[in-house]
Amino acid sequence: MKKILSFILTIVMVISLTACTGGKKEDGASDNSAAKSGSSSGAGSAATDSNGKVPYSGTITIACGPLEATAINEVLKEYQKTNPDVKIDTIVTQTVTDFETMMTSWIASDSLPDMYIQQNGATEQGYAKSGYLLPLTDTGFKDRLVDGDLDLLSYNGDLYAFPMTLEVSAVIVNKGALTAAGIELNNDNYPKSWPEFLSLLDKCAAAGIKKPLGIAGKDTSEVTAWTFQYVYQSIYGKNHNWYADILRGKAAWNDDLYLGMFDKYEQIKPFIPDNALGADKDSMRKSFITGETPIIFQTAMVVGSIKELDPDVEIMVLPSCFTDDPKDQTLISSFGAGASITSKTKNKELCLDFLDFLTSEQGSTIFNESTKYLPTTKDNKAKLDPAYDLISDISANNKLPNSRILSREWIPGIKEIMKDGQQNWFAGQDAKSVADQIQEEHNRLVEADPEWVKDFLANYVDK
Repeated sequence: MKKILSFILTIVMVISLTACTGGKKEDGASDNSAAKSGSSSGAGSAATDSNGKVPYSGTITIACGPLEATAINEVLKEYQKTNPDVKIDTIVTQTVTDFETMMTSWIASDSLPDMYIQQNGATEQGYAKSGYLLPLTDTGFKDRLVDGDLDLLSYNGDLYAFPMTLEVSAVIVNKGALTAAGIELNNDNYPKSWPEFLSLLDKCAAAGIKKPLGIAGKDTSEVTAWTFQYVYQSIYGKNHNWYADILRGKAAWNDDLYLGMFDKYEQIKPFIPDNALGADKDSMRKSFITGETPIIFQTAMVVGSIKELDPDVEIMVLPSCFTDDPKDQTLISSFGAGASITSKTKNKELCLDFLDFLTSEQGSTIFNESTKYLPTTKDNKAKLDPAYDLISDISANNKLPNSRILSREWIPGIKEIMKDGQQNWFAGQDAKSVADQIQEEHNRLVEADPEWVKDFLANYVDK
């Protein structure tokens, strides 16, 4: 009898030990001992899929904009076909400022999300420098990218974000409204210089569209959209090392090169509605859709947002055209928002696997079909909106030289100061005092962060 009881106890202990080996760690994190082979033991004894991979389980928190949140959930539906127990909790941020404010709070409370998709820039490089982001250098994801500048997605030689958007700063036109007014724009006769752009505005006014330029003056980012395009194309066009020279003391925010931008802006103000200073982004887009103000300055990816409001509006995306000579026209483009994994996530292998799927042909196609953004991956099969036809042709066939979106390499804080100053000018402050204030505030930022200036100039290569 004792022998039988001993045998039964032994069997019970073996079963108990076996059951313990497939569960979770005591801290609640998934056991990722099999992660290197592409599987997650967090799925316990779940059956493998057709590739012999154990499905993942768990929840990923991702901070991103509203369009990206919708797209991520579309991607998740396909991902769940092989990983049914994975969920995503999106934290929606409306602006870059919103995100950076949240990041400050998350860092202070040690509660970073697992991932985020956000605009790349000096601030995000600072997160990498401080150890808040997981390096993606050895993942092989980079091999999937189209050609582009990865400087702002990297720090100290490591890649910390996979670009999800190809941003093109552009002139967005309600082509249907112009056609209705008797103005035919096509891929051959679009404006290619500042005089030609002013001529287009004159044609609009003569056709009855007296104030064709939409500006959301209530929003500092919107009121400076044209400003940034002018800086990238015309100011950097005349001095490729313009900002580096400001840091060296060879140029300034209040010198003639920058002040000339206000003169050009003054020339288009007669074509902007008188109530523009009180207009917000939503009212500007509504006015664009109705054809009241059929021309706006934006990044090309705004097409997706406008199409959500009115799928039938006929849009044409034009390259910026603010140089005096058509020979100097450029296409302003850079990688935009990037997907990053935070370094303290307890779901590292799950996040890497989801990012692997998100950046694959299948995942990226779903993402871009949803966002309507210009794709960044080579094998992307997303069908682009006809609004992008001209821009895509120019980019694919190198018909214009490229101007990078360089303001993200300015010292943190100066871009917001510049935006405020530009809005003040729009409200009536004289250009010289605005430029003087920007220069004064820039000096203050430089004095407060000499290490940033030192690092920037040490790594800067004259163009």
